[in-house]
Amino acid sequence: MLKKGLTIALIGVFISGVLIFTGCRSHSHEGKAAFMVDYIAETLDLTEGQRAQLDGIKGEFIAKAREMHGEKEAMHAAFMAELRKEEISRENLKDLIDQKRAQIDEFINLAMDRLVEFHKTLSPEQREKLVTKIEYFHEKHQDRWE
Repeated sequence: MLKKGLTIALIGVFISGVLIFTGCRSHSHEGKAAFMVDYIAETLDLTEGQRAQLDGIKGEFIAKAREMHGEKEAMHAAFMAELRKEEISRENLKDLIDQKRAQIDEFINLAMDRLVEFHKTLSPEQREKLVTKIEYFHEKHQDRWE
């Protein structure tokens, strides 16, 4: 009886701890980006200059994401207007999708450019740490795609 009560209490404490600690981190996009920058800086032992560059990249990505998000409502309204029509225009839908693809391509190109610039600043040891960490995450999460 005592063992059962102790087990239940231990599980309750564990669950409470998990809930408390997962609630401590910000779940906003900016909070997640800050967490990622902190994680990368700590994992790769970045210098102050590298950290400043990474913070600049984060700011640029957040600004670009806000810009894209600002256009989301207009695109949604255009899509809904198209759905309300008696007959949907394939060309109008294609134009909306092409606009979204252009935004995404622009973001991807920005990300590639900043990755190339940042990669140039990494030492060989930092590059190896980066590759090791990516391989670790790949192994850990590869079963999610199967």
